Amino acid sequence: MEPQPHDMISCPYNMAHQVEHYRMHIHLQKCRKQHPNSGKVTCPFDATHVVNEVELDYHVTTCPKRHMLDTQLYVMDDDQRPVVPVVSQSARDTSDDWEADCHTSYKPDYSKKGAHVIQKIKGATPSERRKARMENIRHYRPLE
Repeated sequence: MEPQPHDMISCPYNMAHQVEHYRMHIHLQKCRKQHPNSGKVTCPFDATHVVNEVELDYHVTTCPKRHMLDTQLYVMDDDQRPVVPVVSQSARDTSDDWEADCHTSYKPDYSKKGAHVIQKIKGATPSERRKARMENIRHYRPLE
């Protein structure tokens, strides 16, 4: 049975360490650095499973998280898998010239901007910008 996120579990490096299950992977990173020669290894299916190196083979065969790998490896529904046709290099159309398809990018015409657009003045002092902004707000008219 998988522990709940807030269940307290013991650290495999030091049994005196009691950590909530959802924080165990963070604790294990710190504790692994403090015990470099402990002979413990991490399960390939779950980073919170730390076992002795000699017990790893047994743990891998009985790990509860192994079912995720098994469901991916042993899928028997071949009719569910899509069949993708293989296209050879000679069948591809190589006449496309992407350079010839280049078009100029959009350039807006600022002279056609309506009175409802407030433009920011560049290169003016802060007081001049504030004065122009207040003037534009006063004359602001949305499109009707």
